[in-house]
Amino acid sequence: MVLTAFLLSGLLVGPGGVLAAVLILRLPESLLERVTPRILSFATGALLGMVFLRMLPRAVELGQIRPVLALVLAAILGLFLLERLNITRHCHERKCPEHADMGVRIFAGNAAHNLVDGMALALAFQASLPMGWLMTLAILGHEIPKSLVNLLLMRESSDHTTAVLWVGLASLFTVFGGLLTLLAAQLFLDKIPYLLALGAAVFLYMALADLVPRHRRKLELGEALTQSGAVLLGAALVFGLSR
Repeated sequence: MVLTAFLLSGLLVGPGGVLAAVLILRLPESLLERVTPRILSFATGALLGMVFLRMLPRAVELGQIRPVLALVLAAILGLFLLERLNITRHCHERKCPEHADMGVRIFAGNAAHNLVDGMALALAFQASLPMGWLMTLAILGHEIPKSLVNLLLMRESSDHTTAVLWVGLASLFTVFGGLLTLLAAQLFLDKIPYLLALGAAVFLYMALADLVPRHRRKLELGEALTQSGAVLLGAALVFGLSR
């Protein structure tokens, strides 16, 4: 049951996110600029809620608190290093200087990031099916803008079909990473607390280092309240399912 649910989710988040980005490219730019921050706000709240209400409590319950938290710290530092080396770095803005000069690096960074997303998503399904599907929505909200930016950057050095092909190929790493994680969970059941800790570290880093800084920009009061409400909604949904 978990495997089937994850495969559907992985295909939705990976190739589905790319397909959604292709369709979104047809929308007016003014609409994209208004909707994207709200989607990312919901994803921020859901990711933080998943970390602190589900994954870390479950990992501590099944394992020992000190090794679990030490692994979370080590994973966050490792992700920071990968980003500093421009291996997993990406952005959500349509005009983005990151990776703009190197198509191969766009693909490599996208594939590496999708691999980690798939691993974390599989761990969410290990916690429970409702949590897995909620995280599917959260990661999809993060994945669509990322795929949109990657398509725009790739199209600067290749035609539209080639860009879609390479971004779509990288999206399959979401499924691959999740399958590896599910296999590891079956082979090493005693390591599940530490796998959950790794997934929590990924979500926490993604939310705090990548998404939260985008909410520090000065906005009109109405838009600021709308985005804040979307963050609270994402966290509230996780809280409700956690109970």
